[in-house]
Amino acid sequence: MKEFKKILHKIKNDNFWKNLFKNSFWAFFGDASASAITFIISIILIKIIGSESYGILILAQSYMNIMDVIINIQSWRSTIQYGQKALVDGNDKELHSYVKLGCIMDISTAILCFIISILLPNLIGGFLHWSNEMILCSEIFAITIISHFAGTPTAILRLFNKYNLVALSKTLAAIFKITAIVAYYLITKNLNLVSSTIIFMLTDFIGNILLVIFAFYNYSKKYKISDIIKAKMPKDAKSFISYTLWGTLSEIVDLPVQTIDVFIVSVLGNATVAIYKIFKQIIGIISKVTGPIQQSILPQFSELSAKGNEKRGFEVVIKIHKTILKYTLPISILVGVTSYFWLGKLYDMTYANYWYILFIYLMIQTYALSYTTIHPFFITLGNMRINAIIEFTANIVYLIVSYILVRAMGLLGITIAFLIQILLNIFLKYFCIKKMIANTEEKT
Repeated sequence: MKEFKKILHKIKNDNFWKNLFKNSFWAFFGDASASAITFIISIILIKIIGSESYGILILAQSYMNIMDVIINIQSWRSTIQYGQKALVDGNDKELHSYVKLGCIMDISTAILCFIISILLPNLIGGFLHWSNEMILCSEIFAITIISHFAGTPTAILRLFNKYNLVALSKTLAAIFKITAIVAYYLITKNLNLVSSTIIFMLTDFIGNILLVIFAFYNYSKKYKISDIIKAKMPKDAKSFISYTLWGTLSEIVDLPVQTIDVFIVSVLGNATVAIYKIFKQIIGIISKVTGPIQQSILPQFSELSAKGNEKRGFEVVIKIHKTILKYTLPISILVGVTSYFWLGKLYDMTYANYWYILFIYLMIQTYALSYTTIHPFFITLGNMRINAIIEFTANIVYLIVSYILVRAMGLLGITIAFLIQILLNIFLKYFCIKKMIANTEEKT
């Protein structure tokens, strides 16, 4: 009780923790509601179209996500990092210039990515022996990419502490999706793989456009949109672009864990892909407790860094690590231990027989999530290049180990590879941060 009162006192009286709590709440609401609805959608689709077709849908969606990460440069981190500094300095013109540059990069690469992504499935499909359905679904999902220019708009909403609108766009998109799926099935009685993919594509498209509208509507309440159009390129445009490219590289090297893993698992069959994806979605729901903190804390870490207060930032990282581990570990153990019973009820016994995989995955992910804030903190220290190198090393190891172990041990192999990747990623950054802070203190 005393600890709870202490936390409540901090939230009320410390502006840093107050903003973090408020923004994390809205980010949690958006992510959790969207994930819960997505989880229900997965149950509905598996019941109607089957695990095999659902596995194809997941692979096609993963193709789109891979292309999006590789080609479509998202400048939201850069806009937050540089935009926050401009806000701290009271330099509105610089803010407009960063938003303009971010928008140009987002839109141009979204168009380029769309063109390439819609042309490649036939070529890749022929090489990898994809089915005609897989090729068609990949082409349909590629259409969504044309709306993936919401990086800078997302940064705008986060800079202005409008996390509630980011949450609203995610929740509305998920509601549109489940409503469309249920309505289509009730009307036609013929929901199949292709019609499900089209619904996914259209509702994701609408969600992205809503986010853009929310962002620039709020921007127009404080500034004129014409200020962005008239703004000159920032003086440190090269630094902004470099930061963005290194950030994009970090996302690219993170593909093995985020997206390519389903293709590694696909050697075990499309039905196993469906099982693995469901497990990732379940773990994703648990991660919604901590993910919002990572999203909402980046502007505040950027502010601390701009003021030269990195030591306090690292203290926050450690404090959040201990708190998350304390409260989420019991939940993860409970979910994992009981999973055999409820997996069989929600899906079938094929899923329940892999309960131990879900349990191990939950334990690993819980530990990883406790260090969720170390990643944005590391980035705000100006270590985007080192961040990319660390993540590249950790993910290459993951790719090699998972490729070998999945063939030898099945789904257990990919969980072992995930553990190795997590430990490398966290502790390489941890020791780098300790060294940097020690060097800073020596200089002062």
